[in-house]
Amino acid sequence: MGAFTAMNWCQFNNTAFRLYHWAPGALLVLVFLLLWGCVSNPAKDQWVVGPVTKVHDGDSIHITPRGSKRVVIRLAGIDAPEIDQEFGLQSRDKLRSLIMNKSARAQCHKQDKYQRRVCVVRYADKDINLQMVAEGMAWHYKQYQNEQSARERRSYAAAEANAQKRQLGLWAVPAVAPWDYRQAL
Repeated sequence: MGAFTAMNWCQFNNTAFRLYHWAPGALLVLVFLLLWGCVSNPAKDQWVVGPVTKVHDGDSIHITPRGSKRVVIRLAGIDAPEIDQEFGLQSRDKLRSLIMNKSARAQCHKQDKYQRRVCVVRYADKDINLQMVAEGMAWHYKQYQNEQSARERRSYAAAEANAQKRQLGLWAVPAVAPWDYRQAL
């Protein structure tokens, strides 16, 4: 090692100067990315608990936890008719009768492109999503079945097959699947 000279000091000082001005910006970007990741991708199996304050349609609700803002929730694993679609109002009204103004627990595993939490909703230890399928008020949304456990896939598929066989709810009429309906718009 050589002696610390004025030339070395200038090189060191220049490097320190560049790092000093670069570091706060990098730190700010890092903090932003971490916070954005937490907001845009909720943790797997995050729970939302509170009264159901709105039922938009047969697969979308609002839960307003005590002391918090409302949380918009899309019921996982099912797809219900749109409001303006045949059987849409009946599906919404059924979901209202099951959980409106009741304290529900929603187990959420992701956020969709509309910023809704995608969750399995439970009330009185019943899977409300599964109940909607079992009563013929919604389809098992097979496009997203890979997000369900093997047990859930089997339960939802069996519930849909049983409702179809018994011609319950939307299976009693010539219903159009909501994904086909939306694509035709």
